[in-house]
Amino acid sequence: MKLPALLLTLALALPAHAQQPADPVARTQDIDSVVVTARKPLLVYKQTGNVAVDVEHLKFAPLFMGEKDIFKFLQLLPGITSGKDGMSGLVVRGGSNDQTQILYDDVPIYNQTHAFGLLSIFSGETVQSAEVFKGYIPPAYGSRLSALTQIRTRDGDREEHRQSLTVGTLSLAGTADGPLVRGKGSYLVSARYFFPEAFLAAIGNDIRFGFYDVTGKLSYDIHRDHTLSLGLYSGDDHVSNSDTDASNRLGYGNSTASLRLASRWSDRLRSTAVVYYTYLQNRLVADYRDKEEHSHGKTTFTTHEAGARLTFDHRLSDRWTLDYGANVSWQNFLPMRTVAKVNGVQTRRSYPSQELLTGALHLNNRLQWGAWRADIGVRGALYDAGGRTAWAVEPRGQIAYDFGRDNSVWLSATMNSQPLVQFNRYYYSMPIDFWTPFRDGRLQHAWQVSLGGRARIGKSLTLSAEGYVKRMRNLPMIYDSDDFLLGHGGFVYGTGRVAGAEAMVQWQTERLSLTASYTYTHSQRRSEGVSYPFDYDIPHNLSAFASYHVLDRPGRRHTLSLNVAWHTGIPIRLTDGAYPDITGDPIAGITTYPTTRMRNYFRADISYNMERRKRNGVRNWQFSIINTTWHDNPVNIYPYRGRYKATVLVPIMPSVSYTRTFGK
Repeated sequence: MKLPALLLTLALALPAHAQQPADPVARTQDIDSVVVTARKPLLVYKQTGNVAVDVEHLKFAPLFMGEKDIFKFLQLLPGITSGKDGMSGLVVRGGSNDQTQILYDDVPIYNQTHAFGLLSIFSGETVQSAEVFKGYIPPAYGSRLSALTQIRTRDGDREEHRQSLTVGTLSLAGTADGPLVRGKGSYLVSARYFFPEAFLAAIGNDIRFGFYDVTGKLSYDIHRDHTLSLGLYSGDDHVSNSDTDASNRLGYGNSTASLRLASRWSDRLRSTAVVYYTYLQNRLVADYRDKEEHSHGKTTFTTHEAGARLTFDHRLSDRWTLDYGANVSWQNFLPMRTVAKVNGVQTRRSYPSQELLTGALHLNNRLQWGAWRADIGVRGALYDAGGRTAWAVEPRGQIAYDFGRDNSVWLSATMNSQPLVQFNRYYYSMPIDFWTPFRDGRLQHAWQVSLGGRARIGKSLTLSAEGYVKRMRNLPMIYDSDDFLLGHGGFVYGTGRVAGAEAMVQWQTERLSLTASYTYTHSQRRSEGVSYPFDYDIPHNLSAFASYHVLDRPGRRHTLSLNVAWHTGIPIRLTDGAYPDITGDPIAGITTYPTTRMRNYFRADISYNMERRKRNGVRNWQFSIINTTWHDNPVNIYPYRGRYKATVLVPIMPSVSYTRTFGK
């Protein structure tokens, strides 16, 4: 079976016609007050567009391929979308996926997906918190234009040992945590494995595909005021096919490591120091053998980053707190390196590797007087890419006024710069991401102004709304990736304009939790004098999540959940022409600017969760149906034999998951 058929199987492709935080001593931030009810709300909507997700709701959310995926939850937030159905990217306020910085325990992640984009790498069993900064981004963080996403893993329990086993539709997962030394330290280890791979190997199938990941965390109080934590992650995705004469294998994987020291020097001074390393590799391996020729080739695409961050949280008075610190990082990008051997003769070819050095300082004043709260800060960064340097000064500020419990208004202004460029090319019909530093000493820049407010009505209803305007410049539009990677041009600079409005309603009772949001976005780009809608210009976006406790008794709980999403179709670049790749599959010709839109997107998911407490733990069954209406949502459109066809990644998808937890 050829690789295109394998990829079709992996993606569950169907044809369709195209139509229109937090350690106890870690640095913290003041948040708006939250009314405690019998159930926590799905979202804690903070000032200036920052939203935190209650990860406890993950156990009620509809399962995607049997997985509890925090990114699928984040895509329900106002102003955020995946862009394409089933994908695990975060497209925020008319930006692109690479304009959202993703930090996993303060470690940058360059590819957050499993299953070639269908799932995220973050296991629902290990996530402690998830927060997205869409408006005001703290000065301690930078290097992206649109947003910051912070995912933090939980510490292990310091008193009791606990274990859990989850059997999903397509994966097995196990987690164990407990004390290293009771009351002073803890461990956490979790692993997932895509088990159909073992079945395919057992029956001798020519097709193999799967993924695995391992997450680990150790925490220990080296002193009563100093906690040291070690975090590790390793994951890999792979797919292969083979026959008598040839085999093809491709895949990618992330590895990260971090060491974190959280310290409390006094009641008014705390600090956090982090050193980290992160690595991403994409790879393609091909073998061919017959009577006259034996060839082997391996192509790799790698990204390395090592860095350190030091931050202080210094409370000078009851009204004034300073956040300050510094960070440095080194990044190395090798866009492509190919080693081929044909009948014993070896050849090598690669694009030039590139490095980026970054140093940054930050300072933020957190002020509070009466009902007023404010943050006034600045981030200064110096970048060096192969001898070409650029610097950026990024002032940021926000102010909020609270007039009663859970009632407030806010205003923020943020300036960001971005030294990295991301784009992809297709190899064997599979998109490979490239990351490269800025060119010509020109950083991408953006500024954003946001105005919003929140009101609580009665005991159950909360309303919030926010409007924003964003401007961007020095945005590279790459039209020839070979020339771009070789440093021979192949791109032009452009500008971007985004304006939008977001509204959200939350209804919370003892049994019912409902969150619904609407987002309007107008995202335009301009290059070489031509204005056009950006690839993720989605004017209208509606989403809703509801969960209801059908049965709620001591030791037993049954919960029915529903997730609904609808949005305007995204712009696409489409022509009548196509050309085959080396496997014979058609690849649509690409135009410079979008020529049409996909049809409008719609998906409804449903889930039923049955939780029961046992004598030594908890048993949980969950049944889900993704895309219950079987609505075709194309992710790609191409011309085929005189008509247009589309690839649909997510048809109707039933799934089941069983989780058994042992311990308290």
